[in-house]
Amino acid sequence: MANLEEREDEKKWATGWGGYIEELKKGSRIAAPMVAVTVLQYLVQVVSVIMVRHLGQLSLSSVASATSLTNITGFSLL
Repeated sequence: MANLEEREDEKKWATGWGGYIEELKKGSRIAAPMVAVTVLQYLVQVVSVIMVRHLGQLSLSSVASATSLTNITGFSLL
């Protein structure tokens, strides 16, 4: 009898908020590295543009074009 009650409690827990929170934790463990990679790829572009910003307008546009090309051909294909 206690076994049946335990199963019903587990079933309620799995379909209630406890199960939702547990699935959210599992999903965030999987998604966290992907979020980190996306943010770091964006920061590569930002840092490149910021570093050459003081060199002039032509250098700035060249680096912006180069990082866009790198982003499309390199990161997207990988």
